[in-house]
Amino acid sequence: MDWEIVLKSLDELVFQHTGKHLNNLQSSILKGVLSGQKYADIAKKYRCTAGHVKDEGYELWHILSAALGQDLNKSNFCATIERLGYVNSQYQIIGNPIQIGHLSLCASSEPLDPNIETTSTSPKSTVTPEQQNTITKLLDFGLNPQQIADVLNLQVEQIQNFAENPK
Repeated sequence: MDWEIVLKSLDELVFQHTGKHLNNLQSSILKGVLSGQKYADIAKKYRCTAGHVKDEGYELWHILSAALGQDLNKSNFCATIERLGYVNSQYQIIGNPIQIGHLSLCASSEPLDPNIETTSTSPKSTVTPEQQNTITKLLDFGLNPQQIADVLNLQVEQIQNFAENPK
């Protein structure tokens, strides 16, 4: 399944940050959250208590928050990894609910309509400090300048210039 791409990327990020890989329960929590499941559902599947899953989830969000430099929790996880570009734009991640062209990562009850016209802001002429941090992390993570530019709504040249001359 395509969610494996997201999990592999996040596992590598956690390993770079902590020296440890995600354990089975942490992976199950991420899969469940990406699929729109509640902790109780994840607990049933993993055969443990919902309280244990919640405690492990709390620790996982803390680890990911530190690694990404963003405040993460179950509620904002999907939107945050989407915004930061931890999804390879060449792939549709996690099956049908996920789509990169119109950026819809988390499971939703509303169908995706590729015919909907989306508005986009014009690329900014300067790269903000927050974008610089994000660009650095995404480059370290292996995304190419085109993918980063697509996610951050910047011009490819801005990404390339920053990569050549980080501030």
